[in-house]
Amino acid sequence: MEAPAIIELACRSAAEAVARSMPPSVLPLPRVPVSAEVWEDERHVRLHGEALYAVHTADGRARWAVLVHESGSLAAGSVYLVDLAEIRCESASGRRT
Repeated sequence: MEAPAIIELACRSAAEAVARSMPPSVLPLPRVPVSAEVWEDERHVRLHGEALYAVHTADGRARWAVLVHESGSLAAGSVYLVDLAEIRCESASGRRT
């Protein structure tokens, strides 16, 4: 095996080991009103709630921990991790951005 291939293999293995061993970082949010459309198993779920924490994992995924207020299938008061791409922030007047 050539030296560049060995170096690449070692770097890839180290990156995977770090991603498995590092806990997610959690950043408190100022209770942001949000809505989201997510998949729960094979069901499409809409929810409204408050984002409490931003969660970033070593693999680069960004999610918000959302306290559910209203949903057709998720219990009010439950906390659901939602990918950042699925989040829509709501203003006080109910507008979504």
